[in-house]
Amino acid sequence: MDGVQISLGSFLDYMRSTPRGCAGIVRDQRDIYLDETSMAWAFYGPFRLALRRAVTSPDAVEIVAAAVRQARPVQQPHFQELHAGFQRWWGRAKAVGVPMTSARWNIGGLAVTISDRSSLALRRQDGRTEVVLPYLKEPELGTDSASLALRLLEHAMPALRPEATPMVLDVRRGKPLRLRKNANRVELDALLAAEAAKYLAHWTAVVGASAPSTASSEVGVRPRLVPEIPLPRVGGI
Repeated sequence: MDGVQISLGSFLDYMRSTPRGCAGIVRDQRDIYLDETSMAWAFYGPFRLALRRAVTSPDAVEIVAAAVRQARPVQQPHFQELHAGFQRWWGRAKAVGVPMTSARWNIGGLAVTISDRSSLALRRQDGRTEVVLPYLKEPELGTDSASLALRLLEHAMPALRPEATPMVLDVRRGKPLRLRKNANRVELDALLAAEAAKYLAHWTAVVGASAPSTASSEVGVRPRLVPEIPLPRVGGI
């Protein structure tokens, strides 16, 4: 099972999904890893790029609006909702984008990656900094699922941006989600470990089901990862 990895955004989708949905996410992840030309990940790519540019620009709302205008017809309604939510949140955020570093966090054999291409770092007017995972999907993000992603970000924070705190932004609803000060972190760590074990079990089942019947072939038995940007190894639970 060495070498299995997933982005934090996809792992969040997995953790909040139904059993059938979980299996589908693992199949999709495997297809992406085995097909380097796959563009399944790219639906929200232009919007993510616009967010990264927007938070460092004095004309943030217009940069995101341009991404909506340039979207394909199938993307348009989603990008319009995201733009509206971003505009509501950004108007009260009082922050500016700052640099961050990509990282990974290892949980029982699963490497969860946090990329500076899909996350943001912000400095607020009072000097506090936050690393933000934008959640772009249509279903509203629940507090329980968000807390798991926030705890994982908290673990990786020394590598992402030291001294920063984590935030998940439900972009469509313009709703920031932060970890409560009295959150039971021991319980969250246990839940993360359980979700990672479940993901690895799903991966084994999906890979095994698609493996050739001949024992001599290993193609399809071991996961093949897309080329990754260099990521510092920051530990694990």
